[in-house]
Amino acid sequence: MDRPVGVFVEPLSLLSSDLAQIAARIQSLETAHLARMEAAVAQLEEALRKKITASLQQRHDGELQEGTRVIRAEFDERMRQATDQWTTERQSLMKEIASLRAIADRRELSTEIAQTETALSELRNRLDAIADDPNVSASKLLRATARESELQAYLNGLRFKAGIRSESNPNTDGVKAVVKESATA
Repeated sequence: MDRPVGVFVEPLSLLSSDLAQIAARIQSLETAHLARMEAAVAQLEEALRKKITASLQQRHDGELQEGTRVIRAEFDERMRQATDQWTTERQSLMKEIASLRAIADRRELSTEIAQTETALSELRNRLDAIADDPNVSASKLLRATARESELQAYLNGLRFKAGIRSESNPNTDGVKAVVKESATA
């Protein structure tokens, strides 16, 4: 019985040897194929990475542009509002400055009116004293009267500028009569 099994040993050993060779070739094919597959996967990964990067870059650029546009619009609106507010405040301040100047001008006018009235009153008192003094020359009396007329005209101008009605002064009318009398005498 040994003999019949011996016949199969050689073909089986050849088969085993062929199978080992086939397995080795399959292994080498698998290794070669694996290297090519890894290279293909690497290329595909790189291509997908570039495509995804470009897509993300494009999307982010669009979002950035939109964000920039929104921020620019908000900035422009804020600048417009600030400019409007500044213009309004400027106009208000200019009105206030004009009002303060008018008040200052009125104070100055009031002061000048008071000083001129005082000077005019003093001049009228001197004119009354001069008119009563027979030793005073007519030219001195005429000069004093002319000065009084100038002061009265100046006072009338100040009052007009201040918006105060001009009052007629009976003292001047009396002095003018005295001057006329002195001039004719």
